[in-house]
Amino acid sequence: MATTLSSTIHAQLGWTWRDRAGSFLIADSNQFLFKRDLPDGFAANQADAVWRAVDCSLGAGQSMLLCLGALEQPIFGDTITIPMTRIKAILIVNKNAAGDGYLVVGAAGIDEWAAPFGMIGDTLKVMPSSPLLLANVRDGWEVEFGSEMLKIEAAGGAVLFDVAILGTTHAGASGSSSGESSSSG
Repeated sequence: MATTLSSTIHAQLGWTWRDRAGSFLIADSNQFLFKRDLPDGFAANQADAVWRAVDCSLGAGQSMLLCLGALEQPIFGDTITIPMTRIKAILIVNKNAAGDGYLVVGAAGIDEWAAPFGMIGDTLKVMPSSPLLLANVRDGWEVEFGSEMLKIEAAGGAVLFDVAILGTTHAGASGSSSGESSSSG
């Protein structure tokens, strides 16, 4: 079976800030937008695989370990194993609207994947009703045997969350690609 993947990374922050100074209305209304389409492939600005888990739940203190080099995914009527070699983006959404539970991402302890975090043992928090988007769209972060485990742990209470990981399953070239067909911004 031949598969292809078309993906988009889209992040946006918009605002309207108003102040009334006497009889004048002062407003600052703007947005920052990042949007990048990634065609199928394993070179720069491309991705050929996605893994996702929806409505995951962890009790306070519970964790899950994701082996980025062997992510299992039920899809196309079967269960496949996705061997990520580069991670282009990770999106984690903490769906807790009322609870205090948050997620701690990173610090797997053994065979830890720390590429976007800075150093082994570093973590990031995903607070209630909040997303975390990590992206290295052009080159991706390398996943190597012996450093491929990503830990997600619930703290402060139970957490319901979604996670998606976009990447490549081949060790493509980093940097610019002559076959690049990425769009937009």
